Amino acid sequence: MTKLEEMFFNNHRILAIAPQYHVKYASAIYTVQKAETFHSLHTCTRNMETYCLLNGSSLEGRKLSSRKCFKDVKNPSILISDPLAIAAFQVPTVDNLDTIWIMDIFGAKIESLPNNHTVITLSSGVELITSLPANLVEKRREKALNLLKTNALKYSLSHKFPFNIAASHINHSSLNHYIHPSP
Repeated sequence: MTKLEEMFFNNHRILAIAPQYHVKYASAIYTVQKAETFHSLHTCTRNMETYCLLNGSSLEGRKLSSRKCFKDVKNPSILISDPLAIAAFQVPTVDNLDTIWIMDIFGAKIESLPNNHTVITLSSGVELITSLPANLVEKRREKALNLLKTNALKYSLSHKFPFNIAASHINHSSLNHYIHPSP
């Protein structure tokens, strides 16, 4: 990881990391500002590894955690940061050769295209196309959202913080189980 990449990950809100096959670059890192797309020499997987390591654990460690805790076996959604409320889900590229990682869980719009393809429009306006049908993309986003909500609640309770935005979307009747566990 170069200092430039480390600075970029630490100073920008990342919406997605997608392959961008180019003579010079291997991937693109999309941010909130449409004009601020960072073109990287590294693959999506390597960039996700860097992003995860900067937030305390490896990509494989986060996948393993999701697989064990949430039974999300094949293409698990991951929690990148508890305090920053960042989670991600993965979808295949159109040619199914690589993976697109989406962190824009709340703002992305999902629209169906012909031939079971889907366009994911990030909150910055960038459009990414996947070979996965829209209903399956939505299910993966829901898994990431549930992962984020569950862990945000656990983090808030264990650190005695007021509930953050992600935890505030949880059904409040389910909170009693965490606050007042049964004997």
